[in-house]
Amino acid sequence: MLQRIQTVYLFLVFLFSILFLLLPSGIAEIGGIRYTIKLWDMGPLDEHVQYPVLLKYLLLVLPFIIMGLTLFTAFQFKKRLYQIRLGKINIFIHLVLVVSVIFFLDNFRELPQLDFTYGAAIVFPLLSMILIMLANRAIKKDEELVRSADRLR
Repeated sequence: MLQRIQTVYLFLVFLFSILFLLLPSGIAEIGGIRYTIKLWDMGPLDEHVQYPVLLKYLLLVLPFIIMGLTLFTAFQFKKRLYQIRLGKINIFIHLVLVVSVIFFLDNFRELPQLDFTYGAAIVFPLLSMILIMLANRAIKKDEELVRSADRLR
């Protein structure tokens, strides 16, 4: 039953995870030179900013965990209650991702010689959490429909 609306929501979460990795998380300007900050490629900004290396690896791994969990959740359509639990776990992982990104990018805001603005990728985990909540609501409606049909038999 992959043609359900919750599958569309989960597909968008998967797509937003890919966009989160590809689009810049921030834009920094040093001396008139503009740098884009992507989580997988810091470029010449590595020498200016001190950040925990473990945090950077966490930010690289979490989107892939989210993508895998989202695909796994979409294909668990026969186990609706399990799907809802997986959605809640996915929301928690998104919260960890958002907090990690904010801590990571906060290191750039502390430098006085650096003019920093947040990039477009920051929005995608927040939108993904909303889409997962909508998917969970649709899954609950399906579960209630199935239970009501079972009561009629």
